[in-house]
Amino acid sequence: MKFSSVIGQEGPKNRLIHGVKTNRVAHAQLILGSEGSGNLALALAYIQYLLCKQKTDNDSCGECGTCRKVSALVHPDVHFTFPFPKKKDEIEQCSDAYPQWREAFIDDPYLNYGDWMQQMNAENKQGNIPSKELRSIIKKVSLKSFEGGMKICLIWLPEYMGQEGNILLKLLEEPPDQTLFLLVGENADDILSTIISRTQLMRIAPILDSDMALALIQTEGLSDEDASRLARVAQGNYRLARELAKEATSPHLDAWRQWMSICFKRKMVEAFQWSDDTATMGREGIKSFLLYGIQVLRTCAIIPHKGAEGLWAGPELDFVVKFNTLNIGFTKIEAMVEVLESCMDEIERNGNAKVILMDASYAMVRAIMKK
Repeated sequence: MKFSSVIGQEGPKNRLIHGVKTNRVAHAQLILGSEGSGNLALALAYIQYLLCKQKTDNDSCGECGTCRKVSALVHPDVHFTFPFPKKKDEIEQCSDAYPQWREAFIDDPYLNYGDWMQQMNAENKQGNIPSKELRSIIKKVSLKSFEGGMKICLIWLPEYMGQEGNILLKLLEEPPDQTLFLLVGENADDILSTIISRTQLMRIAPILDSDMALALIQTEGLSDEDASRLARVAQGNYRLARELAKEATSPHLDAWRQWMSICFKRKMVEAFQWSDDTATMGREGIKSFLLYGIQVLRTCAIIPHKGAEGLWAGPELDFVVKFNTLNIGFTKIEAMVEVLESCMDEIERNGNAKVILMDASYAMVRAIMKK
């Protein structure tokens, strides 16, 4: 993957390129960015630029043998570590799941943890990076590189290492020569402080609306108006923008309006039918709906402080403005967002969608009534 294939993020790209040009490449780096920001795609573009034999001033060539290997995720000196669900007698370390990982990443460099768990048919199992995998990293970097250059270990979502991550502390502090550890995470609070303190941290901001809109026009074939609207809704999350682009002109608005009406009026008999209807959207459709709702509520929290200008447009803006006249306040909005996030977590674990959505309806009523 070339830097030019990464959406936006011109500042981080330039900093990474400058580090390579001036030979100031820290041996342990942490690229931290929220879901959909492109931190994983940026990391791979960085690796390709580092190893490229014919790099230009601003990007890798994309044509040399090294670039082709990195892009196809088959370079022998680039090792990938990622969370995976523990399945008895099936997967004990990342090499056992690497074909699926390679397929998932090539298909979508902006994938998230939930996408990956679905790819692995995790069911109700949670992914993690176990100690056996971390010890295999130590063994890999102790060997000579296959092609005589740099060895690179990319660890995606180091949040899932847990306390076992301490196994890597000495290696991160004193790695073998020509070895780079590149950690790509989303939530600093879930990463061991001992790990963070041994890495050079680069924070990646959400994608700019203008860059997001251009990408949606080019990749999804959206009109300028729809692309701009969805870019504002997604708030820097390209994965969410793509999911919303699959829906109608005003994605999920009718279902969201109906649900809020039910919850505010406490019509729980109608909530049963709403839950049944919404459950038919399927796992990914429900997650998209919940993410949409989170963005609506976050916008409601912003409007009292900065107004509606530059936020949404069309029927969504009308709804948000009217919804905001209810003066529900930040405390209730925060509680409602927590309901949606909890609901999404349960959906990702493949729980019964009808039951989860009905429980969420009751929880939403309690959040609305919260003083």
